[in-house]
Amino acid sequence: MHKNRDYTLVSSPAPTEFSSFLSGNDAITLLEFIHQSLSCDTEEDFASLFPKMQKLFPFDFAHAFLGYHDSAKGIVMVDRVNISFPEEWLSEFMSRNYLQTDVVVRENFRHHRLQYWTYAKKTYDIKSLCNDFGMREGYSHGSRPTPPGKHGSMFSFSGSSMECGVRTEIILDTVTPLLHLALAHIFGKKQSSHIHKSAVSIREKEVLNWLKQGKSSWDISIILGISERTVNFHVSNIIKKLGASNRPHAVAVAAHLGLVDID
Repeated sequence: MHKNRDYTLVSSPAPTEFSSFLSGNDAITLLEFIHQSLSCDTEEDFASLFPKMQKLFPFDFAHAFLGYHDSAKGIVMVDRVNISFPEEWLSEFMSRNYLQTDVVVRENFRHHRLQYWTYAKKTYDIKSLCNDFGMREGYSHGSRPTPPGKHGSMFSFSGSSMECGVRTEIILDTVTPLLHLALAHIFGKKQSSHIHKSAVSIREKEVLNWLKQGKSSWDISIILGISERTVNFHVSNIIKKLGASNRPHAVAVAAHLGLVDID
């Protein structure tokens, strides 16, 4: 399962394998999370997403920020929302310049991949600081900038212990692009009208509306009377046109652009 146990995890299983790891309740909660994420307009709205996530996997602390890597300045934090990280921990982390030396932060803004802290080559000092506040284990994940925004993101979840497994990876791979879009929207860096609505065809809008309802490619093929292969072709085009990373992300971007309605 682990490609490089030093700092990161490989991608989650293909969508067709999700049902092997997610329960029916997981799927319902994820759909509710997706819908709620589309309606985020304030930091309070954004923070309200995290209790929903705690139903999917347990964590004690969460933190989110937008930023980027500058060749001269290093990691630059632009905007952040502290959900529940201890403020004293954050103060110590920043004052000791760990933003520049923490391997998890550096790798996030290089690759924006899922990382499990246990396998990261954190320094003794950073590990000690985490342990002092009961943050012995954790996950971090992020998204690359979504045009026209120029800032990537990093989301961290921590606690005294955390589940490490494919199920958690699937959940984080699914929600991270949505968290990114919501956070970027809140701070005024959401998708803009340069992606013209006319770039998405009428048929693609139909597919988008059924994706929003949680329908599979097979379901949509029956509804629209086309082959499943054709549906997948449309989905692939939609994802490319909207600069999305997966289906839920495409629906979120489409909703922000007014291509689909938010019920």
